[in-house]
Amino acid sequence: MTEFSVENIYYLGPDGSNAHSAMLKFLEKCNIKAKNLKPQKDIRRAIDTLKQDYSSVCILPIENSIQGIVRETIDNLLKNEDLKIRIQGEISLPIKHLLLAKTADKNEIKKIFSHPQALAQCSNNLYKKYKDVELHDLSSTSYAAQKVAESEDCSYAAIANETCAKMFNLNILDNDLNDETDNKTRFYLLGREEIKYKNDNGKTAIILSTKNKSGALCDVLQIFKKHDINLTYIDSRPSKRKLGEYLFFMELDGFEGDYKIKMALEELMNYVDFIKILGSFCIYE
Repeated sequence: MTEFSVENIYYLGPDGSNAHSAMLKFLEKCNIKAKNLKPQKDIRRAIDTLKQDYSSVCILPIENSIQGIVRETIDNLLKNEDLKIRIQGEISLPIKHLLLAKTADKNEIKKIFSHPQALAQCSNNLYKKYKDVELHDLSSTSYAAQKVAESEDCSYAAIANETCAKMFNLNILDNDLNDETDNKTRFYLLGREEIKYKNDNGKTAIILSTKNKSGALCDVLQIFKKHDINLTYIDSRPSKRKLGEYLFFMELDGFEGDYKIKMALEELMNYVDFIKILGSFCIYE
């Protein structure tokens, strides 16, 4: 595998977050060599920083198997006008939510802190096991673990991962908080240069708007069927130009250079008002 060198890697931090774990996996799978690892406070800041840094990459969550698409990532990809920034790769990361605290006694817990998605992904178990405990949103699971570690109040707990438990020397009070056992999050690697290493397991991501007529989306989907292209994901987002006008985010099996993908994209031009290719990329297991 060819080595891929960058100046900086930006990711949703801080260290100990799931995006941090995804970043480490990308380093290994894509053989990326980076001078600096730079956690960012939010998704918008990560993409905006990448726009100004031409020799770096960015790692962002795109979808969770329980909560669905990460709207903030999609909306910022829609707003991005730098056409050289493209999706370079994808990985999926198993997500296991643990309850962490200084105390070893579950009965002492009065407040639980975590990222809103983590709280949502554990909502049923939290209701069953910790019905009378206050829940509080924070910007990341690792910030939650850090808050608990730095607080003098031993009634605080955090929902985070095992890495955070080790980093902040916290006890694991509950290692089975996930409502669903098959909880995974997909992450994108974004950058300007194409990663030379390829495998046969790839996708192409696009955003388009259909013509304003009856059956317009059906016409688009028929083109993919005609060219035997598997549409693996579709999501609609408001165009933010006019009420009732939507953009469609889609992922297709195959690479942009594949003959049937090229033919389908050419034919699509007759049925859409706008189309943007976000990237053609490998899926790294």
